[in-house]
Amino acid sequence: MRRTGLLATTAALIFAAHGPGHCSPPLRVLSTCRAAHDISLAEASRGYPVHLHAVVTFYDANLDPRHAALFVHDATGSIFMALPSRTVLPLKAGILLDIEGISGTGDYAPVVLNPRLRIIGSTSLPPTAHRPTMTELLSGSEDGQWIEIQGIVQAVHKQNRYVTFEIGTVGGMIPATGPLEPAVNYDRLIDSTVTLRGNAVPVFNTTRQMVGARLLFPTIRQLRIVEWPPPDPFAAPITPIAQLLWFTPGVVLRHHSHLRGVVTLYWPGRLVCIQEESRGLCMVSDSRGAMRVGDTVDAVGFPAIKDLKPTLENVSFRIVNHAASPKVAVVTVEKALAAERDQELVQMEGQLIGQDRAAGELTLDLRAGPSLYSAVLPDLSYNSTAARWKEGSTLRLTGICEVLMDSRTSGDGYGAVKPRSVRVLLRTPGDVIILKEPSWWTRERVIGLLAVIALLALSAFAWGITLRRKVEEQTQAIRQNQERLRHLSEHDVLTGLPNRFLLNDRLEMALKHAARERGIVGVLLVDLDRFKDINDRLGHRIGDLVLRETAARLTSTVRATDTVARLGGDEFVVVLPDLTLDSEAELVASKIVERMREPMSVDRVRLAISVSVGVGSSGPDCVAAETLLHMVDAAMYRAKRCGRNNYRLSSCTEDQPRSASPETVPQS
Repeated sequence: MRRTGLLATTAALIFAAHGPGHCSPPLRVLSTCRAAHDISLAEASRGYPVHLHAVVTFYDANLDPRHAALFVHDATGSIFMALPSRTVLPLKAGILLDIEGISGTGDYAPVVLNPRLRIIGSTSLPPTAHRPTMTELLSGSEDGQWIEIQGIVQAVHKQNRYVTFEIGTVGGMIPATGPLEPAVNYDRLIDSTVTLRGNAVPVFNTTRQMVGARLLFPTIRQLRIVEWPPPDPFAAPITPIAQLLWFTPGVVLRHHSHLRGVVTLYWPGRLVCIQEESRGLCMVSDSRGAMRVGDTVDAVGFPAIKDLKPTLENVSFRIVNHAASPKVAVVTVEKALAAERDQELVQMEGQLIGQDRAAGELTLDLRAGPSLYSAVLPDLSYNSTAARWKEGSTLRLTGICEVLMDSRTSGDGYGAVKPRSVRVLLRTPGDVIILKEPSWWTRERVIGLLAVIALLALSAFAWGITLRRKVEEQTQAIRQNQERLRHLSEHDVLTGLPNRFLLNDRLEMALKHAARERGIVGVLLVDLDRFKDINDRLGHRIGDLVLRETAARLTSTVRATDTVARLGGDEFVVVLPDLTLDSEAELVASKIVERMREPMSVDRVRLAISVSVGVGSSGPDCVAAETLLHMVDAAMYRAKRCGRNNYRLSSCTEDQPRSASPETVPQS
């Protein structure tokens, strides 16, 4: 009776949706998990009646704050049940259910909506499980299905009531989450070879696109140990750093490797570099212990490839002894590019040509002969010492040589990757030594000297055409150098856009012209939303590419007579001179927001980017550049408070800029 009533109600709802007189046949009843799952999202949204007999393979009322998580399985496959939020039922894996509901669209694939559940017994979990490849998992074909994976447990994370294993498989890393059970030594499982059964779950974005895969398992009893790890990983033989990821016959999945070296760089919670003789290795690590530079340490972790280099992941460290003296090699940029000293402690010299404190780090740009390179000092080490590093100074740097490889060359020639650029990772400001202060020569002094040279050249005209030609060649070279220095002083090194100094000059000129012609100057402050998350997740190289692409999009969106400038970090200013109406600035802001919503592809990474824009314009009471910039800054923060990905207007009648504590200022 209950089943008949639900199906009749479903049919009535469908009839009501189509309206009277609709001649479409009634929707068929979906009676297996596979039939309910393997329909298109468009078909699922029609609300097919569903009637299943299936066993519970996973149930948790608290895993997802939006709804309880329930997967069921029959002989054909598995499917997800969309229960109301925080539904607590007497369910567990192995319960046999009679289910009535309707089809619907879930976060990624079809699900069963509004299910009515009736317990009809209990049984065992499915005795067999498909073992898919990583390609199959990432295709989405295994969504929700009861599967088995095999691999090596590389990390264990315990939080609240759940435990998550990071399992390295043949195709890549798969996270598996299940209930945290008492009296289980989870840490003992690290480096063991296991099989684990559970439901495959997609990792997706806001537009239902799959971006990864993970596993939900109902109980630790679904994990089987194929091979236990050694009791003490630090007792394993030490592998030379140079032999990490060497060819080993028959090895498909790699267990722990044991390395030993002297700590040459330690950024707590971020990065650790060690050196053995003349070979170095850097590892991402969240270690925040008592380790320091100069300690000899044992490192145990899983071999991996990152940025076309060997490394260790999920690393544990043990201090062997203290106060070792790591060797320092003196190298040039050319020698570093030959990858002979990659990830080793080196000493390099160069002339400082620029500094950037964006993204929580201090980046120094240096020139050594014809070559350019950079040095990075984390914000945790920065202090007022850097104020003494004047551009034009000759510096000696001591740090870790990081050679950045060009992924496009991995398929060239005989397969050896080629270096693209070099940067030095600094430990503290003390790693920077000033060898020579900037020259006394300034632009004005050079111009005065050129004037004297010109007068002398005229008075000595009789000395001959040859001498005059040489003087002209020297003059031309100096002018070219002046133009290059002028451009560097007025433009941002990363994006090529005008910097703050050139922006102020152009804005002042635009306001003066507007005052004479009774025109309007529009000013937009554009700030990338959640840019810090991009740097934290993907690295600063991807962040730099995002900033360059943002600069290109802004420039292409406005007129050729407008100015797009970078203030620093992820903030850009657009100056719109010669406007007739205030609304023209608002129109440009709308175009910028729409343009930045378009997905961005940088270095094969597809990103969803948005911006928050503050809009302002000059008027009788708004003729000062500083006033306009404060106005749009306040408007931009209102845009962020209103949900980001939008713009907000400002006017001279609003409050002038006010200071705020870090807790009250929206973060980009």
